[in-house]
Amino acid sequence: MTTDVIDDAFTSRWAGIDLTAAGMVPADENDDEKAQCRSWAVYAEAAWRGQTYLYSQQLFAVGQFLDIELATLDDRVCAGEDQKDLFDPYTLAVEFFAIYFAGNRRASRALVGVAIAAAERLPATADLLRRTVISPEMFEKVAHRTDIVDDGQIMAQVDQDLADALAIAGHISERAAERIADRIVNKRDADADRKRREKARRRKNMTNRDYPDGLGGINITADAEEARLAYESVEAMIAGVCPNDPRTKGMLRSAAAIARLRRLPFTCACTDKEACTATLNAEKISERQARIIVHAVCQKTTLIGGDDEPGFLDGHGPISAGHVRDLAQRPDALVRDLDLGALLQRRPPVTAPPEDSNSVEPVAAESPDGHDTDPHAKQDPNATAAQNRENDTDGRQEDDPSGGHAAELRHHRNPEQPDAKRTDAERTDAGRSGTRGELVDGHEVPPAFLNGQAQPADPYRPTEALSVLVRALFGTCTVPGCEQPAWNCELDHCEEFNQICPAAGGPTCLCNIGPKCKRHHLLKTFLGAANPEDGWVDEQWIDQQGVVWTAITLHGTTFETRAENQWLFPQLTGVRCAHQAQAPPEPPPPGPARSDGAGGNVTGGGLRAATAYKHAWRRSERARLRRARERADAADGPPPF
Repeated sequence: MTTDVIDDAFTSRWAGIDLTAAGMVPADENDDEKAQCRSWAVYAEAAWRGQTYLYSQQLFAVGQFLDIELATLDDRVCAGEDQKDLFDPYTLAVEFFAIYFAGNRRASRALVGVAIAAAERLPATADLLRRTVISPEMFEKVAHRTDIVDDGQIMAQVDQDLADALAIAGHISERAAERIADRIVNKRDADADRKRREKARRRKNMTNRDYPDGLGGINITADAEEARLAYESVEAMIAGVCPNDPRTKGMLRSAAAIARLRRLPFTCACTDKEACTATLNAEKISERQARIIVHAVCQKTTLIGGDDEPGFLDGHGPISAGHVRDLAQRPDALVRDLDLGALLQRRPPVTAPPEDSNSVEPVAAESPDGHDTDPHAKQDPNATAAQNRENDTDGRQEDDPSGGHAAELRHHRNPEQPDAKRTDAERTDAGRSGTRGELVDGHEVPPAFLNGQAQPADPYRPTEALSVLVRALFGTCTVPGCEQPAWNCELDHCEEFNQICPAAGGPTCLCNIGPKCKRHHLLKTFLGAANPEDGWVDEQWIDQQGVVWTAITLHGTTFETRAENQWLFPQLTGVRCAHQAQAPPEPPPPGPARSDGAGGNVTGGGLRAATAYKHAWRRSERARLRRARERADAADGPPPF
């Protein structure tokens, strides 16, 4: 039988299967274009889940093959037979599957290793793969990140912790799953962390590699904080070129890094030197590099050696307690307390927002006059960073926290040095705020409420404590899959802040503020400018357990993600935000029908009216999605269901 016949027979078997039961329903050609797009998006997502399930079955089959080979060998050894086989069962499995899947030995060895991990080391996590909660790539990543653990009992704990964490994490990236695995390994196995750090130190290197078309590459492996500082140093260099420089960001980074390594001048590549506004002299570059900060966050008890809870390094992920303490001992480290007491206020359970003047004010629906609450709406979508004042909020200012509770120790390197840099280790109080149902000294402690989150003189801007808390809590841009570090992001009000009437817009608080990279911030602002249904709806809320969630709804499909670094802040357990007690907003007023006959509405009256309608529509959608979650929670309980 030829290969073509085999392929045709296999294709025919699959083509004859009714896939609608798996959610793969083709779009109806009679539907409008928007409905067809949504149907095909759902079809593609269902196919992806099908691939994930089939991959789990592939791993199961490879594991069964290896088990039988090992059992056969064991039976022969127990029977006293002489072993004259040239290959052991593992090698045999690698060679067999390299032939079966027409792959190389390296890929086959990796597949067999992952199958062994699924069967023996991570069975609970592998079950998430079978249930299509995680992707094949995600399972492979976490299997690799946990293979340093060699104690069977600890590995069982790691597997269960990892399965539990991934099951409730929501819609996350592979890199986020790796960070979860690293955190659990650091927490459960201090010896594994020590071995990993020793192994990592031996891997420090600089390598050179040739690429096609006359290109070459240099790869430098160093401590995470040093690599981060070096990267930011290059970013500070390229920030000085003028807007007319024709090079891409990648080309600029390459040129700046090579110039620094070879001690050559880095110059702007614009053609009109008389009109060039570049600031690339040594003094200006040194000034920008002197402002570089790398942020690390941990519990105070970890920093003083009271426990070995992991910390978090911005732009990298979880780091061990020993690594955190090493960072804090650096001569260029700045150590500051993040006083959550400035944000938390203990109160008995209430059904309405507190009226205390120190509390965050309740928020009403936006007034129907449709004030433009989107600062980007009057700007060109392609506006530069200088034109956008990072309106939903940059939050990078270094004002003192409003409560004055932060202690700060700074060590400034000489700004004359071209590589001047700073690190910033920020830690939280060790004390834990009481939560509903928690017993302290035999007494139930009432829940904690968030207050004092906006600057008193400017309710649009968060306090420094809230800014640090939000960035540390999420770790990256809140859009699923985006790995832009949180301290490189802008702080965005999910429900748009009303500059004219703050009480009529989204509040500045933990349930409404999240980091977004500039690209996704602009996408949120300008997608759906003509018709809101063409854009997305983002949400943020705190559930009954005090867990902070974000969600994005695209074409009717909602992707929910838990704040990645909630583990850093046990003080938030059970915390609630008074803003969530507000009544749902009224639905938006209908706009005139679109001239092209497509679904959705547009409004007359110019950009301001269109923006007001967009915001009102989004508020209505958020209220609808919130009610749907409440119904699901009442029926099934909170996630994971």
